[in-house]
Amino acid sequence: MNKIKIVIKREYLTRVRKKSFLILTFLMPVLFVGMITGTVLLATLNDGEEKKIVVVDETGEYFSVLKNTEQYTFSKAKEGFEDFRKESEEEIYATLVISGDLLEDPTAITLYSRKQVVISAVQTITSQLDDYLSDKKLASYDIPELKTIIEESKIAVNMQTIRWDDSGNETEASAEIATILGMIFTALIYMFIFAYGTMVMSGVLEEKTNRIVEVMVSSIKPFDLMMGKLIGIGLVGLTQFGLWGVLILGVSIFGTTLLAGSEAFGFIFSVLSAGQILELCLYFVLFFIGGYLMYASLFAAIGAMVNSQEDTQQYMMPITVLILFAFYAGFYSAQNPDGPLAFWTSMIPLTSPIVMMTRLPYGVPWWELALSISLLAITVVLVVKLAAKIYRVGILMYGKKPTYSEIIKWLKY
Repeated sequence: MNKIKIVIKREYLTRVRKKSFLILTFLMPVLFVGMITGTVLLATLNDGEEKKIVVVDETGEYFSVLKNTEQYTFSKAKEGFEDFRKESEEEIYATLVISGDLLEDPTAITLYSRKQVVISAVQTITSQLDDYLSDKKLASYDIPELKTIIEESKIAVNMQTIRWDDSGNETEASAEIATILGMIFTALIYMFIFAYGTMVMSGVLEEKTNRIVEVMVSSIKPFDLMMGKLIGIGLVGLTQFGLWGVLILGVSIFGTTLLAGSEAFGFIFSVLSAGQILELCLYFVLFFIGGYLMYASLFAAIGAMVNSQEDTQQYMMPITVLILFAFYAGFYSAQNPDGPLAFWTSMIPLTSPIVMMTRLPYGVPWWELALSISLLAITVVLVVKLAAKIYRVGILMYGKKPTYSEIIKWLKY
């Protein structure tokens, strides 16, 4: 046991003391939000070039409706479309042809261009014409102030959602917050399992190729060495998650705008109690530990079987596909958290660590949680034992990659 503690301490401190760990831990939330914010801002900015759209209005009614914007200007064609098309100027972005009454035939409008037009151009044109045609249609009914009556008759329902438990206690709920939290936890546990699982594989492979492991197994059992590595690197992941939680909590309390503003966090804390948030974090830790130990032990076995990073791809592909399936199942389960896809994938141990995090914010019956955790715990024990057998033999094997039949033999030793 003392030897396992030594390995855990070495693996943990070696990685936590690295500058890269500190930088990623404290800057990743900022970089992540900055990336999203920057992408949104850049997507909303135009290229600064004014685009000219020539309008061939055969009805003579709609050209005056189209107003210039910062990005698009409209000019009336001096000739018919066919003549204009033969002598079109290169600086023209697109040509809009209106061939009939749009109230009678809404399809009597076409936008021509030499390259694919962007969605903003289509929206600029259609939004202006839609407003004009709606006003014209209302005016045709010849009812005084009909538009005002319709606008005043529009009522926005602001529905409050309340959840109650078996004892009758009521708590405010929000489908939007539940969906967002579910997706965030799903993405986090997927990222942590995959990132730290591959970290285990790289560490095992490095020790094997450098032949350090030959010296290490002379004083420690291969199983103890593998478990020490798994636990040590897993604690690194939990440390990073804990630090991120403290950072996010600090942002929400002090009202900074580092992570898209404090109002969103204030709303989350108004909908979820501190107990509910702690409960979600607790289950996150439980399912992370289970999912990490299960997949990281498989990654450790892969690292022990091969002799180079290139050889890992063959064995990693099935595991990668399985983790990706769990990730997408988790996202789709957010739309129907009690559906068959969500239920079964949250029970099957190979996918439950990721999918169950999507369902938890919506509320999961205690027996489903107990069953999911129990099945996951049993599977973790079995997978760790099988991976340990492969690790014990493969860690000292060099040369060609083992075949699947040879791996089965190792499991029988």
